[in-house]
Amino acid sequence: MDPQFEAVELEGDSVIKTFPVRCALLQENHGWHYHPECELTFVAKGQGTRFIGDSVQHYEPGDIVLAGPDLPHCWINDDRDNSDPDRNNLLVLQFRPDCLGSDFLNSPDALALQNLFDRAKRGLKFSGNSTGEVASAMARLQEQSGLSRLTTFLKLLDMLTQCTEVEALTSELYYSDKTEFHGGRIGNVIDYVKANLSKDIKQTEAANLVAMTPQGFSRFFRATTGRTFVSFVNVMRIMEACRLLVNTDYDIIDIAFECGYANLSNFNRRFSELKQTTPRDYRQQHNKRD
Repeated sequence: MDPQFEAVELEGDSVIKTFPVRCALLQENHGWHYHPECELTFVAKGQGTRFIGDSVQHYEPGDIVLAGPDLPHCWINDDRDNSDPDRNNLLVLQFRPDCLGSDFLNSPDALALQNLFDRAKRGLKFSGNSTGEVASAMARLQEQSGLSRLTTFLKLLDMLTQCTEVEALTSELYYSDKTEFHGGRIGNVIDYVKANLSKDIKQTEAANLVAMTPQGFSRFFRATTGRTFVSFVNVMRIMEACRLLVNTDYDIIDIAFECGYANLSNFNRRFSELKQTTPRDYRQQHNKRD
């Protein structure tokens, strides 16, 4: 489906909007969408899969991500369990890059902000010791008003510009074409991949699904998503493996088969290439956090 435009309603005369998200299923709270505002999201509770442009990653408590203007995004839980209404707890901050005025943003004193917003076009994930301070500042914004709130907002932006552990999320080739990416053809392909992760996924079948030749489909998919089809399928398989490693006690070899890998050595190799660790160590690391 096409990413849906979301009209962000600011709070009165404020230049920013901040609000908590508490729900059982994030996919029922929001869908694949975009808006002209930047969006900073802190995950206090919950885990699942985060989609930012062509980036597909696991998210967990402590995640802090900045999505730039008009960058499609959504967070989803990896199952349909809606028994716990407090399963997810996120804090969201939305604002226009020029919310403090174009003169301010274009001033020499704001060069670091200009750079931050330019990098945010690809989506940014922040890590390291400073994330705790960022999360605390986001929480304070909910309680403040007037000049004190604006001061905290500026300090928050300053903290983000000074973070040294920052990961750009989308590929360099990705561009936000809201009429094509996750539009009819790409949406159908992604649905096909998600429904067949345990099976042999063939590019020719995906091409037939959208009435394209294999060669044309290959060029189209790469140009639209910034990834080859094979690379995207592998990312989706490994993300499903991460979910099963964390949320089940299945044997690793069973998880490999469930995610479409015919042998354990290939699964371990592909997993290590994407996650820089082994499936066993990944499970142990996440069990320690629990």
